[in-house]
Formats: sequence, C-alpha cells, structure tokens
Amino acid sequence: MKRVAIKKPEEIKRQILEYFQGSEDLKLAYKLQAILLLLDNKDTNCTEVSRIYGSTPQTLGNWVHKLNQGEGGKIEVLKNRAKPGRSTRLTKNDIQSIKDALIKSPRQYGIKSTQWDGDTLSILLNKKFDIKLKTRQCQRILQNIGFANKRGRPWNKVPE
Repeated sequence: MKRVAIKKPEEIKRQILEYFQGSEDLKLAYKLQAILLLLDNKDTNCTEVSRIYGSTPQTLGNWVHKLNQGEGGKIEVLKNRAKPGRSTRLTKNDIQSIKDALIKSPRQYGIKSTQWDGDTLSILLNKKFDIKLKTRQCQRILQNIGFANKRGRPWNKVPE
C-alpha cells in the first residue's frame, strides 16, 4: 500500500504537540501514549520514542522511572502537580477595598488620570495601603477582579 502524505507535516506536528499541552488530562494522555509505544514494541527505546513524540530521551526515561518507583503500576504518578506560586500580599479585605476604590475616579484619590490602569492602581496601592507593586502586577490584579483591557483599549469594568 502506498504511504499517505501529509501536507505541511511540521506544522501539523507542532499543532498536535500544542494541543497536548492544552490541559492536564491531555498532558497525561501524551505521556501515556509515549509509554504505550515503549510497552508495545520491545525493540523501541526511549531515544526512538522521544524522537517521534518531540521530547527528549531523558524526559521519557524520567516518566518510566516515576512509573517504576515504589511498587510501580500507578499511572497517576505521571500527573503534573499543581505549582502553588507566591502568595499575594493583599488580603481579601484589601481586594474589596480596591474594588470599591475602582468604582470612583482616580482623580478622587489625587491621581492625575481619567481612568484606571496598571500605573494608576500602583500609585493608589502605594498611597492607600503602603504596598509597592509594579505596573504589570497591578494589571493582573485588575484582570482578576473583573476589569479587562482588550487590545490596547482603556480598562473597562466587566459586568459581574
């Protein structure tokens, strides 16, 4: 039988690999498929499978070692653990105070601006809470509490 040809194979492979990185379930499925390929063919090794799957042999070897730890046989060990990150310096009361402040104009707080953005929120936090945060951190706070900046447009309140 003639081999079927895929147009733009590198582009298709890149899209598939990106798809597998989409969620934790898909990441686990990706790992399990690579392990299955190792299990189904005794002649394949980590180098060959990793070339097919676009990872490194060391990564695939690490997955096998994780599976073999302890008594072995638990595929749950391949699931990624949640990475907690740094905790916020703002309390829930602080966040509520920020929400309340954002309803008003920045000028009411002595800030020379007509609308809220990362810079103005940074100034407010420094004045009111004695917390020094950079512009990008303040932009994330605005997004998390329901303000959105769409493609360079001003920060607008999103309906709750």
